[in-house]
Amino acid sequence: MNNELEITWPRVLRVWWAYLWRSLIAMLVAMILGGIAGFIIGFCMGMAGVPTRTIQFVTAPIGALIGLGISIFPIKMILGKNFGKFRLVLVETSAAEPPALPQS
Repeated sequence: MNNELEITWPRVLRVWWAYLWRSLIAMLVAMILGGIAGFIIGFCMGMAGVPTRTIQFVTAPIGALIGLGISIFPIKMILGKNFGKFRLVLVETSAAEPPALPQS
């Protein structure tokens, strides 16, 4: 039996904190991976004689894509997490909704 709990500030803060610190770690990882990728790509392009401005235009979106890709992990990590008196889970809405009445 699933009982939906009231959304209170203490519960919101617990979920927010769980998401925040995981997001900060993910951001750090994204910065490191983006820096490594940017360095390697920039070095290779620089050795090939590509202008610095072009290297920046190429590496900046790559870094953004790395960050975007990593940003999904904090959400995945808190879904299903036990917060003591509640868990953050996904519930199918179609099973919980009553059937629609036929239209006349």
